[in-house]
Amino acid sequence: MDVTEYLAFLPLLIYGIALADLFGEWKRLLEPKGLYLPYILFTIVLTEIAVYNVFVYAELVSHLSGIKYYDYMVKLLPPFLFMLTVNAFTPDKGADTKTYFDKQMPNFCVMMAVFMGTRFFYDFGESQITIIGRIVSMALTLLAGFTRKVWLTYVLVVVWFIFIFSRSGLTINL
Repeated sequence: MDVTEYLAFLPLLIYGIALADLFGEWKRLLEPKGLYLPYILFTIVLTEIAVYNVFVYAELVSHLSGIKYYDYMVKLLPPFLFMLTVNAFTPDKGADTKTYFDKQMPNFCVMMAVFMGTRFFYDFGESQITIIGRIVSMALTLLAGFTRKVWLTYVLVVVWFIFIFSRSGLTINL
């Protein structure tokens, strides 16, 4: 195991923990208390975002050799914020999904917007359209969180769905 693989372990582990929490939530979608459309949609969105971030992290691994501690800590910020976002999103076992989602919407949306903002720390060679989509998504996410308007969550999912295609051709060059 070389240094870059060693340093890549912790951020990927954090994304893995968040993904495990999300995968555990998929069973909630089969329970009567778990059927709430905004929650279902955001479970799908967050799962795809986690997989995408693990994918693009491979690009960062090549830059970990000779990294300073502070720079490494900055690279840990996005996975850590994503894990906190998933924790704010995930209801306790037995909780009513709609009630929990509506109550946690400001916390979840602020965490999500901050996480999206950390993506500007890196250059993944993403298209201009993806960057514009991220800025629009951050604004909509904050607006949805502070207004608690459920219809804005649907708009966010539509924006995510549209912009997912802008990164579909992204390849990792190692």
